[in-house]
Amino acid sequence: MRLNSKIGSFLKYLFLFAVGMALLMLAFRGKNIGEMWEKIRGAKYEWVLLSVFCSFLAYVSRAYRWNMLIQPLGYQPKLSSSLYALMGGYLANLAIPRIGEISRCSALSQSEKIPFNVLIGTVIVERGLDLILLLSSILLAASIEFDTLGGFISENLVKPFYGKAAFLFNSSLFIASIILIVLALVTFIVVLFKKKNQSPFFAKMSSLMQGVLKGLKSVVKMENKGLFLAHTFFIWVMYYFVTYACFFSFAPTQQLGFKAGMFTLAIGGLGMTAPVQGGIGAYHLVVSKGLTLFGIDEADGLAYATIVHTSQTLFVLLMGGISVVMLFLISKKKKSHESH
Repeated sequence: MRLNSKIGSFLKYLFLFAVGMALLMLAFRGKNIGEMWEKIRGAKYEWVLLSVFCSFLAYVSRAYRWNMLIQPLGYQPKLSSSLYALMGGYLANLAIPRIGEISRCSALSQSEKIPFNVLIGTVIVERGLDLILLLSSILLAASIEFDTLGGFISENLVKPFYGKAAFLFNSSLFIASIILIVLALVTFIVVLFKKKNQSPFFAKMSSLMQGVLKGLKSVVKMENKGLFLAHTFFIWVMYYFVTYACFFSFAPTQQLGFKAGMFTLAIGGLGMTAPVQGGIGAYHLVVSKGLTLFGIDEADGLAYATIVHTSQTLFVLLMGGISVVMLFLISKKKKSHESH
């Protein structure tokens, strides 16, 4: 059973990677790769380095903000340990989508002896805030460029989704499947509650949920909420400058201003939330198409998206690799101290 589960997980992640590569191929289809490569080679990489530095500041701020959520629960993790765990999580996301949140909690739990379930609760708070800020950036971009963003989302997201959804909801097989799934869930819950007293699984889930709730309450217990909000705002300002700084690295996008930056941050954020490794393909596709609304040729928009995505991915690979090594050394050092 466990082997089948591992094979199933491997096939799922392989499928997601294939989807990402298919989106990447779709984005590059019909483009002159040699011409694009020459444009990318001629980019002003001092602006790209500034973009990477902004992302580094955002990562440090995220680690500090994460510590602010953990400290009210009675734990004092080192900022370096939290940063290593965070970057290790981003590295894991490049291999398996969405696994980074679990892996960073596991890494910090081992290096700082903090209960894993408590850390999961703090990460849920973080992700909730990130979602709010992403939606806020989309609303801000919409308020600035309503027709541009509204038209782009309608043509590239809403209409394709509506067409597929309409087909599904008109399908009797789909409706029957939903009914069966609901019945199966109800049956599972009833059986689970009947066996809860003797079920080890229920006991583990109950313990996990208690820890998660404890982590969620960390926001209420936090003393300096103003600083926490300041870090949250700073993180997203840095995300904006990651996008905006790269405009100046590439001749075709140098004339783009604040509005285009907000628009690109919003649609790029949507691309990065796609359930594929590191947003590969999805980010390239939505940004290259989105920038055409500002008069940028799609091939040039794709070259810009490639510069941003590749530089950020390489930085995560570098920092994530260093972080994994540092976490290993910290864990080894602690085990050595405990044995003595």
